[in-house]
Amino acid sequence: MSKKREIQSDAELVGEIKHGSSRAMEEVVRRYSNKVYNLAYHLTRDSAAAEEIMQDVFLTVIAKVGTLTNEAYFSTWLYRVTTNAAYGFLRKEKKFSDQTPVDDIDQEVQTSYDWSDLPDDVLLSEESKEVLRKSIDTLPEAMRTVVIMKDMEGLKNEEIAEALSISVPAVKSRLHRGRLILRELLSGYFSRKYTDSSGEDE
Repeated sequence: MSKKREIQSDAELVGEIKHGSSRAMEEVVRRYSNKVYNLAYHLTRDSAAAEEIMQDVFLTVIAKVGTLTNEAYFSTWLYRVTTNAAYGFLRKEKKFSDQTPVDDIDQEVQTSYDWSDLPDDVLLSEESKEVLRKSIDTLPEAMRTVVIMKDMEGLKNEEIAEALSISVPAVKSRLHRGRLILRELLSGYFSRKYTDSSGEDE
């Protein structure tokens, strides 16, 4: 019976890629293609752009992986390359949202409707997901990126900080304030929707 091959770490794969291993590169693509595509898509909202960005990102890996001095941080570096590529696309297409300075946004957002007690079938409906997507798109770019990376891609605060070249406290601040704004936007939506619905039944 053949011995099962052990799963290699990112650092081991990167080390092999630096020495020209195509097999290691194929494994990296297999391991990260979905993550890179999803992050690019959520940032650009453009499937064709996300596909192109994903290809460009892996070409960048081949071309510039030799500049990576700490192989253990490969995934973070990959997310940074992806984010930069997505920003490049948005700037080229002039699709950046209005750049409201983060520090100018009121941190105290008062909610008018408590939607947290709504059933999952309501919160997870396609209509609600679409409202959430549109609400995220209205966030200032700095907040939107952090919210997407944290709440949609599941990255750690430290990974986001490294990828965006900001501090962990800055990540937490942008995430907190972005969530507050989203809560307010979603509160307004659910308040109107279910107030109107209850009125129709009368």
